[in-house]
Amino acid sequence: MLYIRADGNTEIGMGHVMRCLSVAEAAADLDSRHPPVFITADTGCRSLIEDRGFRVIVLDTDFRDMMSELSIIGELFQREEDTAGTVLLVDSYQAGSEYYLALKKMGRARPVRVVCFEDMGEAYPVDLLINYNIYAPELAGNYGWSGPDSDPAGKYPRKVLLGIAYMPLRKAFQRPAEYVVKDKVTDVIITTGGSDPYFATAAFVEALRDNDMIVGQGIRLHLISGPFNQFADELKRRYQDCGNQECREECRGQKVSVTIHENVKDMRSLLLKSDVVITATGSTIYEVSSLGVPMIAFYFAENQRQGAEALESRTDIVNAGCFAEDGAAVAGRIRTALRKCIADKSYRELLSRQEKGLVDGKGAHRIAGQLMGLAQEME
Repeated sequence: MLYIRADGNTEIGMGHVMRCLSVAEAAADLDSRHPPVFITADTGCRSLIEDRGFRVIVLDTDFRDMMSELSIIGELFQREEDTAGTVLLVDSYQAGSEYYLALKKMGRARPVRVVCFEDMGEAYPVDLLINYNIYAPELAGNYGWSGPDSDPAGKYPRKVLLGIAYMPLRKAFQRPAEYVVKDKVTDVIITTGGSDPYFATAAFVEALRDNDMIVGQGIRLHLISGPFNQFADELKRRYQDCGNQECREECRGQKVSVTIHENVKDMRSLLLKSDVVITATGSTIYEVSSLGVPMIAFYFAENQRQGAEALESRTDIVNAGCFAEDGAAVAGRIRTALRKCIADKSYRELLSRQEKGLVDGKGAHRIAGQLMGLAQEME
């Protein structure tokens, strides 16, 4: 039986849950009789997971204190009616070596194989460690764990899956796209992921609408307001009516077309209609790459820095930097990068080709196959 331990909320966003949902769907394709079960600390992302057809067990614990949930998980595994062994995929920055060791010790009464996603190059005592990031192969030497209770046959993790071949894209992005770079830029998307902790969207809109490359050029800005965007109401207050007379007066007479998108059900189609995507690093950069839509990247946190820098080093995509450190500077770099995209179709064509060469969309199924292999070891 496959269980998936992941959380999503305003503080940590939806990245963990979304990539786990991709793996869950791929695993269900392989074994429809035993669909994966999600375990969450609270109800923050319950409806999202259930809407995708998966059962959710809510622990009613603090997602920041995962050690406190171990006894509940142990009891849960004993109650669940399944004679086979358990595979538990954990996706959380709150989990450490002590947590993983405790999970493995549960397997002394009943077989448990523990799997984790990892981004920063830190080894953990698990059976399978997955780092799907573009920079992951450079961290291969880091994944050798030799703490207490090490596997007598060698060091933990027992096995690692590294690199973008294991990127678990959502189903919508797993099939090829026929994207064609247009002669003129007319539609630009700004997305910050599931949340927008520093209200970066507003900073980017202000930086772009004060520039003559946007104003009066017929370029439309599309703002993606994620499910945990704490500034969603303020975003609508500022920009939802942009284009009418009242807004033109507030914008000092500058006519700017702004559309706010909430509860987006078909992100693929929205992206395919755009000419440039301004996006925070994370799963979105791989989704955009799979389609070949020219992008400009930035990031919020240290755990996203390596992805942004690796993307910049392997392609001609601009990494505008860390918004949390200097939002004004990031907004300025994005304005400059967008100006280049608008002025140079050949540059956008280059970005499109480079992005399409990064990811093939099969990562979720590759991971699911490995998880099924762990389950078979216990039969």
